[in-house]
Amino acid sequence: MAGQLKRAKRKPGAPASPAPQQPDAGPKFFELGSEADGDALKLKTSDISANPFNDRDLGDVSDLASSIEMDGLLQDIVVMHTSVFAEHYPDAASGITTKYVIAFGERRWRAHQHIGKEEISAVLRNDVAPKIRRVLFVENFHRKQLSPIEEARRFQALHEDGMSYRQIAEELSLGGPNHVSRRLELLRLPTALQNIVGTEDGPGVTLARSILAQLAEPDEQIRAWELIRDENLTLGQAVDRIRNADAVPPGNTPAEETGPAPVPQGNTSGDSEDTAPVPQGNTDVPAPRTTGDAPKPAAAKPKTPAGAQTLAADRDTAERNNASADRDQACRQLITNGSKLTPDQHAALMGRTLLAPMQQGPARTRAHRWLRDAGVAVFNISDTDSYFEAVLSSGQTELVNRVAVATAVAAGEVRARDGRRQWDKSDAEHVRLLIETTGYVPETAWERAQLDKYGVPLPEAGEPDPEPIH
Repeated sequence: MAGQLKRAKRKPGAPASPAPQQPDAGPKFFELGSEADGDALKLKTSDISANPFNDRDLGDVSDLASSIEMDGLLQDIVVMHTSVFAEHYPDAASGITTKYVIAFGERRWRAHQHIGKEEISAVLRNDVAPKIRRVLFVENFHRKQLSPIEEARRFQALHEDGMSYRQIAEELSLGGPNHVSRRLELLRLPTALQNIVGTEDGPGVTLARSILAQLAEPDEQIRAWELIRDENLTLGQAVDRIRNADAVPPGNTPAEETGPAPVPQGNTSGDSEDTAPVPQGNTDVPAPRTTGDAPKPAAAKPKTPAGAQTLAADRDTAERNNASADRDQACRQLITNGSKLTPDQHAALMGRTLLAPMQQGPARTRAHRWLRDAGVAVFNISDTDSYFEAVLSSGQTELVNRVAVATAVAAGEVRARDGRRQWDKSDAEHVRLLIETTGYVPETAWERAQLDKYGVPLPEAGEPDPEPIH
């Protein structure tokens, strides 16, 4: 019986019986089921698109292209099906029309295009699609120096992907979750401020967050930064100015308390023809005209002691500003030359910095600018807070010491240039250090008088201008 017939055994090495032919079902190229994760593929470069999440600066690929042309591709690129990528990131995939999206290896793919190769070896990995945004961000985070706002936007995307602040910090080897939360706070700023935070034209991260904490309205936040930038105000002063915008400026009093306003030069008071013009700057009641053919002008009032004091104060302010500019150059010279301080100088500098009141934010910003301008910052980081974090975690003792000294010197200079306060012994010692380490010579009478008051020996000033020849 047929059921009792034994199946014929195939001899070892003999070919298997050919399978029954099936009707041709057409090409399988666009059927995803025919390509499984881990498959090695030979793909047309034109069937692949770059990953929109890879914002790494790819640089010049010509050397890589030459290497590939000579030795071949040593490592396959990794791709995903666009349809799978789109399931997780529909917005990012909206403009992609090719079948594949690169997961890893964009430089190798672009190098192939550079030398006109139409095919490239690839491995399919759809399994990385759910996490590709995070993986690329982590991979590129330490390769590219991001601005604080760029960091904030990436952190937000990772958080939206389900990562906690702590997980983001651990994944990126950051100091802790507070770094992430501080960056995300910046996204509450108006766009105009977001675009400049951490740049030379904008506030640092700490100041930006302080502005957020003090003022709720976007226009007030922008105005606060403009006042700090343009008028060298502290944040507290800028906030007071904004909150009291309708108040009478200092030194003025309401009109009803002062009586009639002074009559401008050339105008007469009221409609009477019996009054003479009042000279500019006088507020006395106009004197009656004397009889005769022509009126006699009112006699000019002599300068009052108050007027002389005002002129002296203006002169002191101008000299103080000039001295500040001179000292800034001396400070830069100290930082540029890397002047070595004696143990006594170093101890005194650090003591003044720790014990005297200081504005830490402006001091750090100024020190950071000096170090960058001098070319000794080591790290090319534009944001001051991020720069200091990098220095502290660098493990470079010499760099840490250099930045600490620069910051201490900057703290002294920020105090000395503050025109709202009187100088004290600490300011004089700040200038003494510049004299001893850079040969700084105070040129203005105001600064020399301050140093003399506190017993700082004065170096010789520049030669006075020659007497005019009459």
